[in-house]
Amino acid sequence: MCRIKWLMVLLIISISFFYQISFAAAQQISQPIYSETQAVISVTPNQSQFIIELQSNPSTGYSWFLMSYDHALLVPIKHYFQKSAMRVVGASGVEVWIFQAKSAAFKVPQQTSLRFIYARPWEAKAPGKTVIFKVSLQSI
Repeated sequence: MCRIKWLMVLLIISISFFYQISFAAAQQISQPIYSETQAVISVTPNQSQFIIELQSNPSTGYSWFLMSYDHALLVPIKHYFQKSAMRVVGASGVEVWIFQAKSAAFKVPQQTSLRFIYARPWEAKAPGKTVIFKVSLQSI
């Protein structure tokens, strides 16, 4: 009898744990993802973080570099390389850049830009590619 009570308690705890995990995952707001084919990024106070994914192949020596952005409006949060699902030596992937708009950016509607170059560090004068994103910051 005591064993059945403990199994019931364990079952209830397990169910509530999985319910909380699934509820938290549903509540999590996903960040918009932009690629080099999208020139304009729209940011609102409710969605102040955004992600930029740029095709990259570090095995060639090339990498994406953030060349310019407005330090008063945006903060780069994180940068990392995400491998391709293909398990092939030298396969390309994406470089992921996560940005956060500062709260001061939303006082009035404004635009700024992010400029990236795809280059080898030792060939900085001759970048392989340049991408510019216009960031539109919407006020409340």
